[in-house]
Amino acid sequence: MDTVQLRKKIHEYVDQADDRFLTLITGMIEADKSGDWWDELHPNLKVSLDRALEQSKKGEGRPHDEVMSEIKSKYLK
Repeated sequence: MDTVQLRKKIHEYVDQADDRFLTLITGMIEADKSGDWWDELHPNLKVSLDRALEQSKKGEGRPHDEVMSEIKSKYLK
């Protein structure tokens, strides 16, 4: 789909959109204008996330479903 077709399709969606859809789209536009969320994070959190990504690349860590199961069994009784 080229840019012209994409613009036409988006215009059609907007013309038929309900309030919920328009609110979602407006939120996406505003979020895009505000810049990169990464820049807003605290430096300590960035370090922690970078460390977690490196661990993941090395195959370290635990699978998501395992962690979620543990959380459910401990905290969501």
